[in-house]
Amino acid sequence: MQQIVDKASPEINNVGNYIFNGAGKRIRPTLFLLAASQSQKSVTPYIDIAVAFELIHTASLLHDDVIDQASTRRGKEAVHVRWNNKISVLTGDYFLSQAIDILSSYQDWRLMDIVTEVIRNMTVGEMEQAFANPDMPDLEKRYFNWIGKKSASFFAGCCKAGALIRDADDAEKDKWSDFGFNLGIAFQLIDDLLDYTGKVEYTGKPVHGDLSNRVLTLPLIRTRKSNNQDGLIHRLLDNEVESDLHFSEVVQAVLDSDGPKYTYQMAQDYIKRANAIIEEIEDRHSLVKEALRNLTKDVLNRNK
Repeated sequence: MQQIVDKASPEINNVGNYIFNGAGKRIRPTLFLLAASQSQKSVTPYIDIAVAFELIHTASLLHDDVIDQASTRRGKEAVHVRWNNKISVLTGDYFLSQAIDILSSYQDWRLMDIVTEVIRNMTVGEMEQAFANPDMPDLEKRYFNWIGKKSASFFAGCCKAGALIRDADDAEKDKWSDFGFNLGIAFQLIDDLLDYTGKVEYTGKPVHGDLSNRVLTLPLIRTRKSNNQDGLIHRLLDNEVESDLHFSEVVQAVLDSDGPKYTYQMAQDYIKRANAIIEEIEDRHSLVKEALRNLTKDVLNRNK
């Protein structure tokens, strides 16, 4: 990633160094490299593909922060705050172009199909969630469909690409994809939970950002089912409530409900599914499986 920004123009180099100097979980390239690894063989030749996945993810964050007007990212000012919206969007576009350049150099349409599906799903999932309203039927079912597209699909794609690059058979690629999907669902559930229960010094981004942007996530959806303050929540989501007091009341209503506990329990269920798939993955040496198990623990317990 440093090489990408070093060879860029001074302007992009300046912004890129600022971005990559921050903390980052790098979970997507990690998944790709674990799926690509083989006993007695180095994954070094595939580092560039791992970088491409992280560049795509970083581009999506740069765009998301402009859309959400998030003030911080990874513990420091978001790029659009440090510079402006234009710089954030254009930097994201540049990173996306560099990712496509890396991936297209392999001249493998199967790899490109995976990547384009990831990007398409992310966009569709974000759009569907952006157009959601609290009066829609089956909101919880719709929510899992949204995060399946915008988050879990990315994890699944990284895993499938890793298995593809080492010529795994279709059954093995499907197992890796299923593992990534379940892990991705759990990851997003915890992310949405931390928006209500986390602290900015741990998460590196503002809390209550989803609620501020009227984004329907599982803690809030569950609260509406189990709480008698649905009227207040509905007015907030319809932008009829503007006061900080009423906003705080909605946050407290979520925290007092079973929404946070229910969300965490659902994340546990998806982690269990992911762990079960680890045992089914064939031809993986013990260190890879151990790393995958540790990854599922980290996802479930991060920033608690």
